[in-house]
Amino acid sequence: MGRAILSVSEFEWDDGNALHLQLGHGIEPEEVEEVFAVAPLLRRTKRGHYAVFGPTRSGRHLVVVFERKPGNVARPITGWDMMDAERRYYERNRRGR
Repeated sequence: MGRAILSVSEFEWDDGNALHLQLGHGIEPEEVEEVFAVAPLLRRTKRGHYAVFGPTRSGRHLVVVFERKPGNVARPITGWDMMDAERRYYERNRRGR
């Protein structure tokens, strides 16, 4: 599903997901939103959520798992810096677009 078109019009942020990303993973909400805007690669997870792979404007490469809600709303759940294998997956699949 890496070539899927993702349309997100809004993000659902609250203390739960924003603090989890900031304190647990060192990721700011703005960075999450940049991943969606800069060059995202989308993949469905085994649990029915979505993972988006991509860079931030500063060049950090992240994976963000999110729930897609009605009205093209994305609720970020968790995220992390891409590992080497994830970075290769991202680069390999981004080139084919």
